[in-house]
Amino acid sequence: MNFLGMGLPEVAVILLVAFLVLGPGKSIDLARSAGKTFRDLRSTFSEVAKSIDLTEEEPPAARRSAPPPPPPDGREEAGRGGQR
Repeated sequence: MNFLGMGLPEVAVILLVAFLVLGPGKSIDLARSAGKTFRDLRSTFSEVAKSIDLTEEEPPAARRSAPPPPPPDGREEAGRGGQR
């Protein structure tokens, strides 16, 4: 595991020091509020991703522009070198 350039032992030491400094009651409340925040962020990001996916699922034919109209008869003949 590599979290911000730290391995698992370093993260464990940081969490242990935070638990000792904050105490058991405050650290549990802090972990609970962090979990709620992460859950809310995850649901928000999934809603945004779904809305982006819905807007990108247009049929390919709808995204393509219509073919250009054919040129008038006079220009079409001139484009062939004037042969009839």
